[in-house]
Amino acid sequence: MPATPLPPSGGLDLAALRLPQDYGAVAGVKKLITTVPARKPGNQTFIRVRPGEEWRMPAAILQLRDDGECYLVLPQLVAELAQEVRPKLLYTGVTRDGNPFLWPVNLPGEDGRLDAWSQSAHTAAGIAEGRWIRLVANRTVGAYDVMEATNLSDEPTWPELTFRELVNLAFRDKLIDNLEHPIVRRLRGEL
Repeated sequence: MPATPLPPSGGLDLAALRLPQDYGAVAGVKKLITTVPARKPGNQTFIRVRPGEEWRMPAAILQLRDDGECYLVLPQLVAELAQEVRPKLLYTGVTRDGNPFLWPVNLPGEDGRLDAWSQSAHTAAGIAEGRWIRLVANRTVGAYDVMEATNLSDEPTWPELTFRELVNLAFRDKLIDNLEHPIVRRLRGEL
């Protein structure tokens, strides 16, 4: 077996070895997006938020506390489900590895008030429109800290899907469109 030549005295040229972020495209592979989670980003995940009003919408969301699952609720059912449903703003986000997600953040209640956690999440979403950030809970302050990745300057790779397509993927099996929905019946103790 021939000996492997040693790298030059300066070591390997890492820039020449680094795969581009779209390495799948170079290999002739295209990632198809079949799942879009609707959840708060993890505290160790750097994200970006898609700027523009066409990439967000206020919605009635029923979030199950036990498993964190989010359900989209038709507006005409909100009054009937007022104890379980919250108005939230759905932001379109993407992780460093190009996975899209919808980030539901509380909107002010009927009294016009918004808690510090939600205020800081909206602030973080605004910052994430232009910078890679991650969200870390600060229990002492009662709000999120925003951690910026100061060495990341690359732009996100946004999926080739419309906002409507993203919402349809995120909530395809999670739409509450009547009071007989199994989740509603379970919350009412009927199942």
